[in-house]
Amino acid sequence: MGILGFGKGTKLENLKMNDLKKEHMTLEVKQDQLLTRLRRSQEQHDGRLEAASGPGISDGELDVAAYKMEMAVKEKSRTERELQDIITKMSVIDSTMDILEQRKELEKKGIWKKINSIPEDQLEAQLEELAVGRKESKVNVNKIVEMFDTDTQSVKASRSADFRRSRDAILERKREKLGE
Repeated sequence: MGILGFGKGTKLENLKMNDLKKEHMTLEVKQDQLLTRLRRSQEQHDGRLEAASGPGISDGELDVAAYKMEMAVKEKSRTERELQDIITKMSVIDSTMDILEQRKELEKKGIWKKINSIPEDQLEAQLEELAVGRKESKVNVNKIVEMFDTDTQSVKASRSADFRRSRDAILERKREKLGE
């Protein structure tokens, strides 16, 4: 696949800053789309919870709502994984741009040639490791996690457990409404 998906045989020295910036911009657009999808999934889940917990809902309707809530939770989990991949790629691109910006300094220190002789898969792994250390990426991840509280239990649980949890949430909300 090549470094950062730029083609097999690509070396760090062959990457252009403009190409990296364009790829970063593309990933930012995808990130925005995923955030919208994430928000929509949460709204669908919450909307179904409210609607299904109202008076006069039959057991069949309650089961359908619980099933649809389960699907919304699964969509949210898939989207969160995709979002994390995008954030990682953006961080790797940022790290790569940092290295390219410091090329002259790295050449002076004699490390630039060594960097370009590293096999693609190892170089990309090291770029990922470098990206993990970037303070900005940690802040971005924390902000996103803060914005959307992830229910990791739902990700790991089986469908029937999600279904039961959704159904229980509806029944609990229904009890709360009757008690109001």
